[in-house]
This record gives sequence, structure tokens and C-alpha cells, in this order.
Amino acid sequence: MLRFHSLEWMMGYVLFLAFITLAIARFARAGIYQSLVVANGKFQGVVSFVRETMPLGKPSSLLLLLNYALSAGAICYLYVQGNHKIQLSNNVLVFILPISLLIWNLACFQLTRWLTGTSGVFDEPITLKIIGSQFLGLIYFFCAVLWLFISGQETMFAQLVLILFFAESAFRVVKSINLVLKRGVSWYYIILYFCTLEILPLLMVYFALTRNFN
Repeated sequence: MLRFHSLEWMMGYVLFLAFITLAIARFARAGIYQSLVVANGKFQGVVSFVRETMPLGKPSSLLLLLNYALSAGAICYLYVQGNHKIQLSNNVLVFILPISLLIWNLACFQLTRWLTGTSGVFDEPITLKIIGSQFLGLIYFFCAVLWLFISGQETMFAQLVLILFFAESAFRVVKSINLVLKRGVSWYYIILYFCTLEILPLLMVYFALTRNFN
């Protein structure tokens, strides 16, 4: 079957860069991927475990975030490129969507921390958000590679990516709620957090994209 070679080359470069990023992260800290899986499965002691095994400020963790931006951006690009109902002035702009959502969540956490003065309460949710993005980036890399080389399965891969995204988000939110409840946070603030930091950004993205549907 004839394929769009320009798309293949562009995505090939992006995914190759993501692969190099993952390789360097593994070289910078041995066992980082095992630690990432364990950290995402923990319900208690997440912050201390991450601090000991894969500190968020170290190059290895930053490289995993870079891979998330590249791999999730590649997923968004492949979806927009294959969906003729979405018309954007420049499809490359979708690469900024995943990292923008991550920055939005972290910025809201930091703003809420500053306004309330309860810095310790947000340590676990912030850590869970970062390592969750790193874990999704790892999965998205393999999904993007398969999406690129297996033609005719765009719908299946799009559904798989959405299922993975919502599954990780739901699991992370449940853990975050469990952790902050143990710190004595009221349900009112939890509902406010869920609406502003989880639902609102997704609604903004949805309405921004639906404005470009035919």
C-alpha cells in the first residue's frame, strides 16, 4: 500500500529521538524503568520511594518527561493527521498539547499550594502526576511505533490510547484522593481539585478541537 512518506520520515525522526531519550535515561540511572513501574503501583510512601530511586530533578527523570512530550505529541499528530474531520492551521502544533496539559496541572498545584499554605499536602499528588506522565510516555512510545508501521488500524490505536489515558488518570486520582484524605483534607477541596485540574483542562481541549470539525 502507498504510504505518506513525509509523515513516515517526520514521525521516524521524532520516535528515534524518543528512543535515544529513553536509552540515555536508562544509561543515566540503572533500573529506572523498574522503579517507574513500582512507583506507579504504590499507594503509600510514593514520595520517599521516588526520592530514593528516581529523584524527579535528576537527568534521568527529566529525560522521561521529554520522552512523554515526544511520544504523546507523536500520538496526537498521528491522530490528527489521520482524521480528516479535524482541520488545523499546522498539525505540528498538537505536539505542545500533552506538555501544556502537564504544565497546567503542575502550575495549578503550585498555585493552590501557595494560596493555601499547605505545601506538604500536595507533595504526593504532584509526584503521582509526574511519574504517571513518565509511565504514559513509555507506553505511548510503543503505541506510536506500532501505529506508524501498522496501517489501517488507526481507530484501534486511538481507542487504545484513550483507554490507557483514562485508566491511568482514574488510578492516579483514586490514589491522590486516598492520600490527601488521610491528611485531613475536606471533600469540598477534593471535588474542587477534581473539577479544575482534571476535568476543566480536558474540556478546554475538547472544545478547542471540536471547533475545527467540519
